[in-house]
Amino acid sequence: MTLDRTKCAATVCWLGLLLLGGAGCAGSGRSYDDYIPPRDQARQALEVSLTAWQHGRPPGRMDTDSPPVQAVDCRWLAGQKLRAYEIVGEVHGDSPRCFAVKLMLKDPPQTQQVRYYVVGISPLWVLRQEDYDMLAHWECMDLAAAPAKGSR
Repeated sequence: MTLDRTKCAATVCWLGLLLLGGAGCAGSGRSYDDYIPPRDQARQALEVSLTAWQHGRPPGRMDTDSPPVQAVDCRWLAGQKLRAYEIVGEVHGDSPRCFAVKLMLKDPPQTQQVRYYVVGISPLWVLRQEDYDMLAHWECMDLAAAPAKGSR
């Protein structure tokens, strides 16, 4: 399976713009910390996302009881199948809620240790670390603007 980085970057960038737009205006009275959900709520959003992937659903918005969840994962978007997962635990640091996750993939069968970030208010955004990093550093702008291989 080949990961189309340009398509993925464009998708992450587009979703990032939605996230920024949904964050509200500077005068909304909210601070950065308001967009870091409580630990239990963040973990539940991650479980909702990974369970949806495991059951073959596409990434994107998942309506849950409250709040809704928006999953962003380019590997999932590219068609990688998830057999099982284990949330190892929260990773503490200078970032939003972050969880270490063990993914058991199929076709080809392999196990990966990855990190997921959970941010937002409504929806809660669940992003794989590489997608979060791409968005946080606006790398998606360079990849989305780059011409496709073989084009002139």
